[in-house]
Amino acid sequence: MSELTDIDITHLRRAIDLAGHATALGDRPFGAVAVGHDGAVLAEGVNAVNTTGDVTTHAELVAITLATAAGHAPKLRGATVYASGEPCPMCAAAMVWAGVARIVFAAAAAEFGPILPSDTTFGLTCAEVTASSNVRVEVSGPHLGEEALAVFRAAAKN
Repeated sequence: MSELTDIDITHLRRAIDLAGHATALGDRPFGAVAVGHDGAVLAEGVNAVNTTGDVTTHAELVAITLATAAGHAPKLRGATVYASGEPCPMCAAAMVWAGVARIVFAAAAAEFGPILPSDTTFGLTCAEVTASSNVRVEVSGPHLGEEALAVFRAAAKN
């Protein structure tokens, strides 16, 4: 697992902040920030499953979709996605297909799963999903887990 830079920490904290925003909107506490290899923020996403009724609107996919809609699909190749929680297999696979080079997450699924018991869980980690592809994707996490878990705990009380 690579060590985080100050820039990484800033983006990861933003993803955690977005998770709190998702909760305030009535959704699951997940946020994501897609950042191009040049350091520019391509898009941010929050979980919108409850408000849209669309089970694919996880924060990471929302960020990828918004980046693509803004014409940044080519910039996703080589990008980093910062996520408040470890991405699920669906999101991890989508990031591989989008060309994301690096995934950095705060709380591990094994940590937030028991806090959010209504979450569907899988036996595969994000790293296992990306490693099963023929594309190299760096997966780094958990980092700042306690900060993210505080948001998950607050959401679980609502």
